[in-house]
Amino acid sequence: MSILDSKAVKIMERVDEILINKAVRVTAMRQLILEYFLENDGAFGLLELENDFPKSDRITIYRTLKTFEQKGIVHGISNGTGEVKYALCDEYCTAVSHIDQHPHFQCERCEQISCIDSQVIPKVELPKGYLQKEITMMIKGVCPNCLE
Repeated sequence: MSILDSKAVKIMERVDEILINKAVRVTAMRQLILEYFLENDGAFGLLELENDFPKSDRITIYRTLKTFEQKGIVHGISNGTGEVKYALCDEYCTAVSHIDQHPHFQCERCEQISCIDSQVIPKVELPKGYLQKEITMMIKGVCPNCLE
């Protein structure tokens, strides 16, 4: 078995492990989309996934993303344009508790969004009567690839 074959087998094993651990029914489309996220860094929107899976139905891809989000596999990132991008969650995220409290970085040149996992968004104390649902932070600038 070649190194590439070995890597592909390990990724597929990881895909099945994640789906089973998160109590998501294993289907071919779910496997393909999760494999895509594992093999590619960054955040991806529905349009990008549609382009990379041209034979797949838009609704199936959308439902897969929503299922993954509900089960704590991916988290949605609003980039301010109305399009939601999705990135892999921390392995400890669950359907009840998303613990991805990190900032995101959007490159002004290539528009790629990246998770900045090494940083934590600080806790914000709200005035009495306010109910916090989520905190998001988007940092905009130029990524290392575009600076070269």
